[in-house]
Amino acid sequence: MPKQTVAVLFGGRSVEHEVSIISAHQAMDALDVAGYPLLPIYITKAGHWYAGKSLYNLKQYSNPAFDPMSLRDSHRVMLVPDPSVRQLVLHPNGGKGFFYKAPMLWADVFFPVLHGAFGEDGCLQGLFETADVPYVGCGVLASAMGMDKVEHKRRFAAAGIPVLPCETVSRRAWKIDPARFIKIVEEKFGWPVIAKPATLGSSIAISRCASSAELTKAIDTAMTYDSTVLVERALENFREVNCSVLGPPNRASVCEMPHTAGLMLTFDDKYRAGQPAKGGKMGRRGGVKGGVKSAGLKGGISAAGMASLNRLIPAPISDDLTATIQDLAVAGFEAIQGYGIARVDFLLDADGHTVYLNEINTMPGSLSYYLWEASGLGFDKLVATLVEGAVERHKQQQATERVMNVNLLAGARG
Repeated sequence: MPKQTVAVLFGGRSVEHEVSIISAHQAMDALDVAGYPLLPIYITKAGHWYAGKSLYNLKQYSNPAFDPMSLRDSHRVMLVPDPSVRQLVLHPNGGKGFFYKAPMLWADVFFPVLHGAFGEDGCLQGLFETADVPYVGCGVLASAMGMDKVEHKRRFAAAGIPVLPCETVSRRAWKIDPARFIKIVEEKFGWPVIAKPATLGSSIAISRCASSAELTKAIDTAMTYDSTVLVERALENFREVNCSVLGPPNRASVCEMPHTAGLMLTFDDKYRAGQPAKGGKMGRRGGVKGGVKSAGLKGGISAAGMASLNRLIPAPISDDLTATIQDLAVAGFEAIQGYGIARVDFLLDADGHTVYLNEINTMPGSLSYYLWEASGLGFDKLVATLVEGAVERHKQQQATERVMNVNLLAGARG
């Protein structure tokens, strides 16, 4: 039976635009190996959508002057919210000449790999829901909560999951009285503290601060990327342990322990550490071999992204602690009503047994394929599982009545 065509969306209006391009090409490599026909959909930093097979080429995105309209089979398109329109609609400004006619572009399943704003935060998922199309990953609510570090901390705490308490400040309140917030933080946590934007990923604009001057500078920086900043106590001599959850049925992967160059995991640790991977896309002929290296791609930023980190898999912790973290990871996934896949990040205190759930990275923020490969599930099998889950969820949603056949306006006077 022929496979469903999968539309992979990447890029987007986000400071994590380039990270998304890397992740999407990894996902397309795996989907290609799994036998799925692909429809790449590239979203520019201005929010313009382009669809076409020639967009599946990582190298071209390193050119600052890259114009997707210059590609012969790249078409500027829109996904409209009307569920009866079962095709991507040609944008009014997307023509390529008088005789130009775009092909009928459509996909059976949409696979968003957009990190950050307008892709990972529930916005795009809302469009998918309105258009009534199957899509991979968490729904609107789970995506929104997974993106917002403050909100998922509240949800985790309510579920009895250990988290570090935090204080938050809005851009407006910070401008009015920054000294007041600094005083609150100092009295509640002391020094050092961690400051980070509430809704960004990839460790962008996260700072460890040991004084009021450092915290002021860190918040000023973080406020350029987000309208809310959270501050929490910085653990000393901690270790990070991560675990992925896949479902339904929900199950946890092996755990990993990343190594950092400094006191915390930074953007450079994640995406510039190590040597760029060798080779091009996986391709069907080569199959999926070599574990994490199977997704190796060329590029100045380490092509394997998070998979390029120095890490220990499985994490060098006891079986009991591993089981505890896996249970908490599943509990966190369920607390935000997660679906599909997520990576759940924990902080292990210096005592070696106290753990805090730091944050959850919903898909597409993390495909966590390297954790599932270490758990015995290859990357191609992982993406196939996600696509099949998207189709099944969409079938289940069709059983829900959306309208009522009652006319409350009958006989109403104008």
